[in-house]
Amino acid sequence: MVRLPISLDRGIAVLEQYIETAGAGHVFKARLENVPALVGELMAAGEADPGLIGLNIPFAFGRGKPLDEEQLRAIRRRADELWEELRALAARDAALAEEQRRRYLRIIDNRLASNPGVVVKVLRRGEGDGAEIRSFAARFAREDEALRRLNHRNILRRYACIVDPRFGPCAVHERVSGKTLEQIWRSRMERGQGPLPLAAVAHVAYQVAHALAYAHSQGVVHGDLRPANMQIEEPTEEERISGKAKGIVKISGFGAGGSDSRDALVYAAPEIVSGLGPTTATDVYQLGTTLYVLVTGRYPYELDSPERIREQLLSQDPHPNRVHHLRPDISSRFEAVIEAAREKDPIKRWPLERVVEALTQLYASKSFSLESGTRTSIAEELIERAQTNFTLKDYYRGAEAMALAKDFLKSVPIERGGEVLQRYDELSRRYEKQCKAVESVMTVYRKHIAPVDRVMEELYRRYGRGEPILRDEEKGILQGDGEQMVVSRRSLFDWILRHTSDAIRELSAIDPEMVGPMHRRMVDRASSQEVAASDLAAKALKFGDDFISGQPRPPARRGRPR
Repeated sequence: MVRLPISLDRGIAVLEQYIETAGAGHVFKARLENVPALVGELMAAGEADPGLIGLNIPFAFGRGKPLDEEQLRAIRRRADELWEELRALAARDAALAEEQRRRYLRIIDNRLASNPGVVVKVLRRGEGDGAEIRSFAARFAREDEALRRLNHRNILRRYACIVDPRFGPCAVHERVSGKTLEQIWRSRMERGQGPLPLAAVAHVAYQVAHALAYAHSQGVVHGDLRPANMQIEEPTEEERISGKAKGIVKISGFGAGGSDSRDALVYAAPEIVSGLGPTTATDVYQLGTTLYVLVTGRYPYELDSPERIREQLLSQDPHPNRVHHLRPDISSRFEAVIEAAREKDPIKRWPLERVVEALTQLYASKSFSLESGTRTSIAEELIERAQTNFTLKDYYRGAEAMALAKDFLKSVPIERGGEVLQRYDELSRRYEKQCKAVESVMTVYRKHIAPVDRVMEELYRRYGRGEPILRDEEKGILQGDGEQMVVSRRSLFDWILRHTSDAIRELSAIDPEMVGPMHRRMVDRASSQEVAASDLAAKALKFGDDFISGQPRPPARRGRPR
């Protein structure tokens, strides 16, 4: 390790203190020094507009042709001039120089103007052969590219990446003051305080799930989600005094590709252990396992040898413990989300969208434990959420919250819940048409989309196990010859296509403006089911598993099995 402090190339930053080795890099607490040079490197990488420092060089938001050598030299020469001007200004007027420095910081990222603290992650060189060095370099590049594409309050902010002649790639990140969730839960267990409060875990879950949804929308999969890659921001002095700490989670380690250590392996999804690459579904599994650990204070498996952990993850047996075995005070709704997320079979595992929906409802209703607040207070929270969603014209979510509120109000005496019930009635009358439209969409979902989901899960499970996709009784039957040929029994694929077709037709009769964004999602869901069914039918034919019995196969017809 180098002797500190030490400056990076051109004095861009000063490495002041070693913090840790994380993934493919060594992390140092650092201080930005030559800010104009860092601005110049961003412009050289196509991540900032050279026009901001008075250069007439085209800016293509990182998507155009790379800058040529002459343009790069012009940017760096101008950055050096600005640095000399800033130093001269500081000698004459420190306040004015600081104002100018903040202007340069805002070019990099607005947050740096108010919080200039940074860390620098330096590529690990490794002590092994060239293959290890190449592996570290590839992981470092993947993480940097992932963070470059993300800008979310719950994801560690990447400001820039420079190449230092001595250290190679150096990524400049925001500095987060606080402990990782790994440190927090382990410390509590070691001190005999027990696992984290359920409300605190729900607060973490809500933030992480929404951050993952954002990352997936940007085409980024995490791949190594676990408590060691989640940090809780320390509260400010004002938050400490008021007792209202925000507890903001910051996720790091995106795209790093995971770790082979025992501590990391227990969070790995079974399909990763079997050799497949990370997907959105593996992120869901790692989120579920993370929540299991935070809620119970225990790993899902004992930290035996890596081989033993892999064996248990790949076993067809279910996990040895469910959450309530170790945390009996958890609510059934909270446990259901965690268990559905850490389902071994990726086909049965909930998609992230469903996890986000469930956690949002859980968080809004504060129903984390069996002893959570009174039914009246829960109903009030739900009505408040419904009002917000109605205002945002997301009538589906608003109607969902109203339905939940109604359930909680059923057993509340009128003298205790009269005011809440009155507000519920007012909202119901005001948005009656929208709620009826939403109920129609829910009916389509229950009647067509949900049954097809269940059948498709089973068919994909058979396909994954190498079994025939259709049983004999699920295949269609043709009778007769030539023009006299008739279908005496439709195949299961025909049944699926009939349901998806009916779902799309019935949804088209419902005004999307009365439902909100969920109308489009439901149409897309039905359409994707149709595509998936056709894909499975093609797979069945490819592997000689016909879906018509007894006669030569005609063109596929739609219908419903008898």
